[in-house]
Amino acid sequence: MPAPVVTPQRTQQSPIKLHTLKSYYAPELKPIDFQYTKVSGVLEGEEFVLERVGPGCRVVFDGMECPLRKLHYHAPGEHRIDGVTADLELHLVHEIPAYPDEYPSAYLVVAVMLTPAVTKAAPQQALGPWLRGHFDARSGGARQTYEVDPSIYLPTERAYFRYEGSLTTGDADEVVSWVVLRSPQNIEGPGPLKLDPESARIVQPLMRRYVLRSFALIA
Repeated sequence: MPAPVVTPQRTQQSPIKLHTLKSYYAPELKPIDFQYTKVSGVLEGEEFVLERVGPGCRVVFDGMECPLRKLHYHAPGEHRIDGVTADLELHLVHEIPAYPDEYPSAYLVVAVMLTPAVTKAAPQQALGPWLRGHFDARSGGARQTYEVDPSIYLPTERAYFRYEGSLTTGDADEVVSWVVLRSPQNIEGPGPLKLDPESARIVQPLMRRYVLRSFALIA
């Protein structure tokens, strides 16, 4: 009689709670080198999927050049930093070309907490319609395409938390190296954003993982 197949419990799920005082300062963590240029793409629900990725839209992470593939949004945010949940969280999803032969994660996801600025009186909009008003539309093709420079989402101060986790949609595969920027960024939008807590995955247990941070605490 064959031995039963045992499915190991998932232990590296995302998102998580990030506590500055419970994380570990790792001075060896280098600044993320963002090399972003304006890109075009299409909106698929709450995702901005890039049409083409040239060599100029990428980050350098652990010495690897990782091209940007899509921008994924959650309103409200998913990660919780020192007890605070952002109104809007952006996941900049990059491919790690060295996976699986030389690196254990398939994706580098940079999470940025966003604060939408209300610039005019307008009805609240769900995230999908809000994004269509947020991006710069351009003509051409059977599908509506948009343009954006991803660098507009990056705060000036780019200290970050670092941990290993999972995708937060679909099958939540544990193939993600997460970089969560500590500082939020203000962005403009077409009006007030309506939050939908059911669209954001609940925080997951840390289990036996460690959270690292790139910044030291000031005494």
